[in-house]
Amino acid sequence: MASEANSWEQAAKNVVPLDDPYEKGREVRQMLYMKRIPKAALASILSSWLYFGYSFKCLLDAQAVGLSGTALIVAWLSFAVQLAYAIPTGTTHLLALSAWGKEKRQPLLRLVGDICPTVDVFVVCCGEELRVLLDTVRAAAALDYPKHRYRVIVLDDSVSSSVEAEIRQLQSASKNVFYTTRGSKPKTHTKAGNLNHGLKYVSGLPGGPSDLVAVLDVDMIPSPHWLRALVPHILADPGIAMANPPQRHYNIPDADPLEQSMVILFDMMEPLKNATNSAWCCGTGFVVRRDALDGIGGIPEESINEDILTSFSLVAGGWQIVYVHEDVQWGLVPSTITAHLKQARRWCAGIISTAAVFHSPWVRKMTVEERYGVLFAPIGMGMAITFNMAVMVSLPLLLLSGAPLVAYSTDSQLRVVSILFLIKWLALFSHNFLAAQASNYHLSLFFRAGAWTIPFQFMTMVQFAISIVSGRGTPLFTPSGLVDLPAAKSLASRIKMALWDNGFIVPVVIVISLVAGVVASAKGAIQGNGGQDFWKELLVRAAWPPVFQIWSAYINDCSTPISYTLNAPPPPSRNSLMDRDPKTQVAYPNRHAKDPVRVRPSQLSAILRLMYCTGACVMAILLL
Repeated sequence: MASEANSWEQAAKNVVPLDDPYEKGREVRQMLYMKRIPKAALASILSSWLYFGYSFKCLLDAQAVGLSGTALIVAWLSFAVQLAYAIPTGTTHLLALSAWGKEKRQPLLRLVGDICPTVDVFVVCCGEELRVLLDTVRAAAALDYPKHRYRVIVLDDSVSSSVEAEIRQLQSASKNVFYTTRGSKPKTHTKAGNLNHGLKYVSGLPGGPSDLVAVLDVDMIPSPHWLRALVPHILADPGIAMANPPQRHYNIPDADPLEQSMVILFDMMEPLKNATNSAWCCGTGFVVRRDALDGIGGIPEESINEDILTSFSLVAGGWQIVYVHEDVQWGLVPSTITAHLKQARRWCAGIISTAAVFHSPWVRKMTVEERYGVLFAPIGMGMAITFNMAVMVSLPLLLLSGAPLVAYSTDSQLRVVSILFLIKWLALFSHNFLAAQASNYHLSLFFRAGAWTIPFQFMTMVQFAISIVSGRGTPLFTPSGLVDLPAAKSLASRIKMALWDNGFIVPVVIVISLVAGVVASAKGAIQGNGGQDFWKELLVRAAWPPVFQIWSAYINDCSTPISYTLNAPPPPSRNSLMDRDPKTQVAYPNRHAKDPVRVRPSQLSAILRLMYCTGACVMAILLL
């Protein structure tokens, strides 16, 4: 089914720029983001160096004039906690800095006409809801693409007779739909193996393999123009192996209480990585050259996250991966908090497992920028989880001590530290505000970073390390994060399931220990100077802005599991979120479901934190 060289060249001549006012407006916002964010990242890094450098000097000066014992230990630990909390943010700033002067953004293109490369569209499934699968297959079979130039192949790892029967029925109506299975139900995460089976299967079909391979997860409904939007990028440059779109989801509850939109990744991180030629394979919705996949031996099977390893292999092989910032696929997020946590732990294990390839010989073929871009996930996630876990354990102990959390030898030093933190804080907030402009102003996501999942992800990292060291291999996970677990109905059963079955007692303990620590620190302020200078004593304890921003964020975020359990939004009916053709049964998410404003979280917590930290620093500067 492969195209001849001349038809490929003719198709390249039929590529035109997209003329869409909405997309042009988003392109302008993205270009401004790419110009400004590296400068904002540099300002944030420099202000952090100034703050931590001067704080270190104050510690040494305070120690020289007699600070000792518990007070000295607490001061040093407070410094370490603040630094550990800031380091993960610094890794994202380094990514932004690497994009300085590289305002590259893939243009939005369309392939017109009937002269097109051939495409094998793989839809992978493994026991998910049949109706979800059928909606994806029907949409894939109804693409605005010449029917004789693409095939839809359902790769069924559940070996389901009902799935096979339904797909065979669709095949009778649409001759370009096929069904295949490996013949035995897999026992571990096997999406890579399933895809490799698909590569072998299409090689045996009439006409052989197609020019391109496209992949859809079971829930990802493609827009009719999906292939016409992505294929042009591969046609335009013989060095481009893969074109990736963002993942969008249409069933996220209003205000996104569990932060499932992933806008930080797809609207902020991926454009930066694309600018440095280190964009990732996003796992679904991508289109890739078949010869490029054959050149790396197919889809790598060493990790749960086959998409990241595929990225590593292609880049090391001299290919380029591009990120196309256009919404062309819409899928589902887990509808219960239990399933959401399960998916988060699965992603964590998969991303961390990719660190095992650091010593692979093909990594040495990458440039420094490419290495940092593609290895950003395991490095960034590992550091963020480890450092945040250390802060969660240490911070309550620091607050419970009742001792001052900042060391200084004179009031003038405390004033300078307050000024420097104010500069650091405003620089960070400005960076986050500029970044939020690229994602419909999801500013609060920078202050609600899913911290309640950190203890569970840390346990996943530990379990993964033990399994590897002990030789037991990679821990097992259900192949799809969409297999929702049953939700309890009564309030009592929901609370029991949350606290004990799901382990949400852990974030509850963190909240209680932090609140107890804040109370103990406030008591320490009252006793710190015989009741005199209360505001100053409180300021250098729990109310100290650099520490306040941490414990207030953790209390706010670690309360999520219980608040969600007590007042979980009812999952919307899929039919209410879709427009369905009554004749063909082809369905697409409707305008309400796709509205980005609908899922934008409240900005209140971010604004209140800005007001407090700014006001407290100003008060310290004026009063001291």
